Amino acid sequence: MSTTRVTALWISCVAVGAGLGWLLRAVSEWAASVDGMPLRDWITVLAKVPDPYGTPLCLLLGVAFGAEVARRTLKDSVAVSVTPERVLWRAGRQTRRIARAQISAVYLDGVDDLVFLGTDTGELARANNNLNEDAVKEVFLRHGYPFFDADPHLEQYMRWVEDLPALSATANALLKARQKALEDSAVEDAAELRADLVKLGVVVRQNDDRQFYRLVARAAVADAPIPADQVPA
Repeated sequence: MSTTRVTALWISCVAVGAGLGWLLRAVSEWAASVDGMPLRDWITVLAKVPDPYGTPLCLLLGVAFGAEVARRTLKDSVAVSVTPERVLWRAGRQTRRIARAQISAVYLDGVDDLVFLGTDTGELARANNNLNEDAVKEVFLRHGYPFFDADPHLEQYMRWVEDLPALSATANALLKARQKALEDSAVEDAAELRADLVKLGVVVRQNDDRQFYRLVARAAVADAPIPADQVPA
């Protein structure tokens, strides 16, 4: 993210946090009297703090909340450095260098993810996309990368249902676990299971809670039946 965007993010989050802190102070007495109010005990404590201390305290808590939101957003942000020879991809604490020769496609998966595919069509890397889409497209095309607006292998995906014979028992078990994670809105678990499936040569996409899969080139070859005339005696 540019310095301007980082600065704007911090200012926005802190300002919104301060506003929420002021609102909390304004409604604290009422909120403390409502049965079932989340964090009611804490709100009651804040409501009992007299001014001139109560309002600054609520503002400080709001600013701290806004700053934490900004910190987490920046921690998970994506940075991509592109040259004709390689891509340096950073997401949070993860850093990866990908040689141009390894990349068969780069595309944006909706508005959420930036994806790199390898020469076997499997996923090399996937990260949340907080970058300017036009800038991303322009820089990859300028350096000669095969950039696509969507997955170039969309027609190869098939709907997943339980216990598909085309997939191994391990892949089916991982997809079943990921289905449960999607239904429970367990985003991190779903992402980890996607990464595990990539290691097995299975690429996954989803539409709402429905999962679709395709096999990468090496996996498809490995699973292909051997012609009868080529079976060893």
